[in-house]
Amino acid sequence: MSAAAEPASATRGVPARLPLWVILGALAGIAVGLVFGERAAVLRPFGIAYSMMLESVVYPYLFSSLITGLGSLTRARAFLLLRSSWAVYLFLWVVAFVAILTLAGAFPPAPPPAEIVAGAAQARVSLVDLLVPANITDALSRNYMPAIVIFSIAFAVAIQPMAEKRAFIEVIEVIRRASLAIWGWVVYFAPLGVFALFAATSGTITPDVAGTLVVYLVLFLAGTALLAFVVLPLALSAIAPASARELLAEFQPALVLAVVTTLSVSALPFIQRAAERVTAKAGIGGEEANDVIRTTISLAYVFTQLGNYFIALFIVYASYYFQVTLTAGDVVLLPLMTLLSGIGSPSAAVEAVQFLSQWLGLPAEALPLYIESMTVTRYGQVVLSVTAFGFAAIAVPLVYFRKTRRQSARLVTALAVGAAVLAAAVIGTRAISHTLFPPASTAAVLARTLDPALTAGVKATSLDVAPAALASIDGPPTLQGIRDRGVLRVGYGVDILPFSYSNARGDLVGFDVSYAYRLAADLHLDLELVPIDWETLSDDLARHKFDIVMAGAYVTDERLQRLQVTNSYLVSPLALIVPSARVERFLSYRAIADAPDLTLGVFHDPVLEPLIRHLFPNASVELLATYDDLPAHPDIDASIWSLDQARAWASGRPGFTAVVPTGMGSPVVFAYLLPPASADVTLFVNQWLSLRASDGFRDAQVAYWIEGKPRPDTRARWNLIDDVILPWLSAGKPPG
Repeated sequence: MSAAAEPASATRGVPARLPLWVILGALAGIAVGLVFGERAAVLRPFGIAYSMMLESVVYPYLFSSLITGLGSLTRARAFLLLRSSWAVYLFLWVVAFVAILTLAGAFPPAPPPAEIVAGAAQARVSLVDLLVPANITDALSRNYMPAIVIFSIAFAVAIQPMAEKRAFIEVIEVIRRASLAIWGWVVYFAPLGVFALFAATSGTITPDVAGTLVVYLVLFLAGTALLAFVVLPLALSAIAPASARELLAEFQPALVLAVVTTLSVSALPFIQRAAERVTAKAGIGGEEANDVIRTTISLAYVFTQLGNYFIALFIVYASYYFQVTLTAGDVVLLPLMTLLSGIGSPSAAVEAVQFLSQWLGLPAEALPLYIESMTVTRYGQVVLSVTAFGFAAIAVPLVYFRKTRRQSARLVTALAVGAAVLAAAVIGTRAISHTLFPPASTAAVLARTLDPALTAGVKATSLDVAPAALASIDGPPTLQGIRDRGVLRVGYGVDILPFSYSNARGDLVGFDVSYAYRLAADLHLDLELVPIDWETLSDDLARHKFDIVMAGAYVTDERLQRLQVTNSYLVSPLALIVPSARVERFLSYRAIADAPDLTLGVFHDPVLEPLIRHLFPNASVELLATYDDLPAHPDIDASIWSLDQARAWASGRPGFTAVVPTGMGSPVVFAYLLPPASADVTLFVNQWLSLRASDGFRDAQVAYWIEGKPRPDTRARWNLIDDVILPWLSAGKPPG
C-alpha cells in the first residue's frame, strides 16, 4: 500500500458524515444529562474508556512517525526540513505568546499577599528531568512528552546515515500504520463515546464558576477562538492555494471531532488528509511529500499545541487570584518556561501548570483551580491546537518545496485584526476592572454564615450577659449533669476572627460556633451561647459559669494547671500583621527583636500581651481595643496574632499582610477549656473531636472558615425528571 492511500485506509469504514453523527451524539448526550441529571453519571466510565482508547496509541504513533519520517530522510533532506520549518514554528509561537501576554494585561497587578511564611520551601520540578530522557520508560510513565520527543528525534537522526536501516524502518512503519488503524476503529465509535461523555458531564456539572474566574474563562475562550478561526487561517491563506474559509472547511472534520472529544490527538489523521489535499493544489505530491507531511504532523503535535501555551494566561490570572507578585524577570521568562513545560498532549498541560506554579511560588490550590477551569477552557485549547497542526502541516511542505504564494496583504490583515480585537478586549476589561476585580474587603468574611444543615436541629439562644452578671450553672459540671439540664452553655469570644464573630446580618458565626452547634446536636441538647471575659476566664470556668469555652483559646501553662483542657483541634504559627509595603523588615525574628525604635501593637489579652513583651523586650508595646484600629495607628510597625487569625483579618484589608518570620518560635495551640471538675466531659469531647476529624467535619470547617473556600453545594443537580416531571405527576394525583 502506498503512503498516499494511507489516510483513507486509516479511517476506512468511518461514515462520510462522521462530524454530523458526532454532533448528534453530543446533543443526545446533553439531552440525556438534562433529563436524568446525576443518574447519567453511570455513563461516565464508557466515555472515559473511549477517551483512553484514543490516547492509547499517542506514544506509539509519535515514536514511529518520528522514526520513519526523520529516520528515512538523508542528512541533507533532514537539514532542509529543519531549515523549512523553524520559521513556521517560530511564527506560531510568537503569535500565541503575543496574544497571551496581551490578554494578560487585562488582569490588574496582584494585590499584596494576605499571608507570607518566610523560608517556606518550594518543591521544584527539574527541567532536566522534563527534557533529558535518562530513562525512557520512566518518561513514558510520567507523561514527560519533551523527553520522549527528544529521545525519538535523537534516535531518528542517529539512524539516518545507516545503510541497513531499511528493514528496521519497515518494522516501525508497521507500528505506525497499526496505530492509525486503531484510531480508525475508535473514531468509528465516536458518536457513542461522545454521547457518554456529554451525558455524564451535562448531568453532573454545576454552575458554580463565579467571580474573577469568569473573566479568565472569557478571555481564554475569546483568545483561542480568535487565533483558531481568524488569525491563523488568514495568515495561512497568505501562502497557501486556498482562502481562509476553504482552509477552515478542510479542518472542519478534525475540529469537530477534537472539540467533542476534547482530545487534539483525534484530529491527526484528518489533518493529514487535509494537508495532502491542500498541498496537492500547489502541485506537491509523491513519496517525498508524504514523508514531509507525515513527519511535520508528528512534530506539530509536539511543538504546536498552542492551546497548551495558554496556561501562561492562567498563571498570570492565578498570580492575581492568589496575590503572588510576578517580577519583570518572571514575566520575561514565562513564555520560555511555558514552551518547555507545555509540550505535549492537552493532558500534559496539567503537569505544566504544576511545574510553573512551583517555579513561581503559587500555592498548591492553583492546580485544582486550573483543573476546575479546564471543564470550560479545554474546548478552546484543543480548537487552537488543531488549527495550529493544520497550519504547520500545510505551511512546512509549501516552504520545503518552494510552493508558497506571497500575499502580504492577507498576512497584514490577519495580524491587524488579531491585534485590534485583543487590544479592544484588554482595554474594555481594564475600563471596568473595578467592577470585575473588586478590591479586597471585609465583605467576604462578614458574608459567611453557619451551615443551615448544622443549625436546623438545634435550639440556640444567644445571651448578651457579661460574665460578671452571669449566674453559675446549677448542678455538677459533668456529662450527666449537662444532659439532665438539657442545655449546653458555651462561652465564646467576641470578634475573634475566624472563630467567633458577628457577620453582616448580626448573626454569631465562626469556626468554633459551628463546632458548638455540632456538639449540641450530637448530644441532643439545646445550645446557649454567652460571651466571655478573657481577664476572668479561668475564674469564671472555676465557678462553673460555662460548660465549655469554645473561643479560639490558646493552651497556656496556667490554663493547663487550673482547668480541664481538651486535645488541640488546631495549631497555628505565630504571625505578625504588618503593612504590606514593609514586609521585608519582618521576615526574620532575630532582625525584628534587634531592631531599635520598634512599636508593636496588641489588644489587651492575658496571653498575647505578656507573649509580645517576652518575644520583643526592646520594643514599645501599644495596647489596642481591637486590631480593627490598626489602620488609624500608622505609628504601629506590627501586631502579633496567630497566623490563621492574622490571615483572616488581613485578607479583608488591603495594605496589610500576615507574616510568619523565620525563627519565631513555637506555634499557637488551640483547645477548648472546661471547668476543673469536668474530667468526664473533657474525655468525651476529646473522643468527639477525633470523630469529627475522621468524618470530614473538621476539614469542611477549616476549608470554609480558615481557608475562606466556598461551602460545597450539596443540593442535587437539576434534572427534568426530579424537578419537572415527578412534581407534575404528583400534583396531578388525587388527595389520599
